[in-house]
Amino acid sequence: MSKNRVWNKGKRNGGGGPAPGTGYKEKLAEAARAEGKNPEIDYNNPINQVRPMKRDNWVERPVRVVREQPKT
Repeated sequence: MSKNRVWNKGKRNGGGGPAPGTGYKEKLAEAARAEGKNPEIDYNNPINQVRPMKRDNWVERPVRVVREQPKT
């Protein structure tokens, strides 16, 4: 059976996903455009920003000490 003639195409054999323009995010963006809203990402929202981690309150764990048993 050829690659494009299988009945249940998956991600490993050539397709299967939604057709272009019919995915969930694309439908949401199209609905927002229809309402007159701008579906672009708002980078002023802190959720959409990438910042360095605050490391001033980190706690370091003590090193685990492995004690050797004396040979008897």
